[in-house]
Amino acid sequence: MTTPSEADEPSTEPEAEPAQEWARPDAALSEPPAVRPPAPEPPGQPVEPFGSAGAVVPGARRTNRLAIVALVTGLLCLVPLALGFGVAALVQTGRRNEKGRGLAVGGLVAALAWAAAGAVFAAMSLGSLFAPDRDEAGHIRKSGRVLVGALRVGDCFTGFSGDTSNRFVTAMPCTRPHDGEVAARVQMQDGPYPGDERTTELATDLCERRLTRLLRKSRYSDDLEIYATQPDGTTWRSGDREVTCMLRYVGPGTLTAPLSESVDEAAKAFADMAVGDCFGKWKDDSPTQRVVSCTGPHWSEVYWVQALPAGPYPGDAKVERQADALCDKRAGTVFKGHKRPDRLFHLYPLEGDWSAEDRRIVCLGESLDRPMRGPIVPR
Repeated sequence: MTTPSEADEPSTEPEAEPAQEWARPDAALSEPPAVRPPAPEPPGQPVEPFGSAGAVVPGARRTNRLAIVALVTGLLCLVPLALGFGVAALVQTGRRNEKGRGLAVGGLVAALAWAAAGAVFAAMSLGSLFAPDRDEAGHIRKSGRVLVGALRVGDCFTGFSGDTSNRFVTAMPCTRPHDGEVAARVQMQDGPYPGDERTTELATDLCERRLTRLLRKSRYSDDLEIYATQPDGTTWRSGDREVTCMLRYVGPGTLTAPLSESVDEAAKAFADMAVGDCFGKWKDDSPTQRVVSCTGPHWSEVYWVQALPAGPYPGDAKVERQADALCDKRAGTVFKGHKRPDRLFHLYPLEGDWSAEDRRIVCLGESLDRPMRGPIVPR
């Protein structure tokens, strides 16, 4: 057996580093070390520009979407939505540190401006319902929708259908075409509320009594209808007793003047006739007769008037018999020694007249063939 020599055994000592070349200390200042150029980019991968979608920009804030919606709805006059979105946007922009606070405030301001304008318009419209536009004399000068209760006696209107539960009409000057007029206001008696049906009856009766003269003397009397608006149970308890009497024209065409101008002062109704009144040709279908001078041509004349005793209405037949007896008796006295007219006739009250406290009997004489030319009642 042989023993390896020392030259064949591996060495355990570290290998010596190769000797470095000596350089002067100032060599680094005079010659900078070489810089290796960067490795080229792989092809097909473009470089993203600064600020692209994928980049995160430090300090950037998002605009709150509700703020934008608040501004749009505010400008479009969607007031409730604008207010809701505006308040929500202000809360979110504060919590999330988002932009849009100015947009939200703008939406709120626009909504409030629309609301204020609407309130002013509503106030003006509501005010006109209770106070129609009038001139210095108190006459209505411009058409407008109003409540019947806001009208005065003599005011004209249109748009009334005959349903007194609908108390809105269009008021207008009486010189414009219209079909209605407030003719009177009357007060009902105090006391317990009579009930809806009875109150309506009492109100209508009051209006008929008050408007008797106008209805009898107007040339439109045959085409006028009476309507009354009266208090209901609620307003009655608050002290309201006022009844508004209205006349509605249902004839051909429309009215263009106050009804007061249609009154013929020369016309007399049954309740207004007096002894010595002379008339032209008698019109059986007319509630009034036109008075003429008794010294000129006339066809009929009143020779006696007398009221029947007060009390319950006795009925048409009995009243007519009383009228016959009374007028025959008075004719024998009035025309004693004088020529009698060709025909004697009389007018007597019906139940409606009686309830209006008109209980008079009117006795008349009439010429049938030719007009009379002087009074037939001895003076």
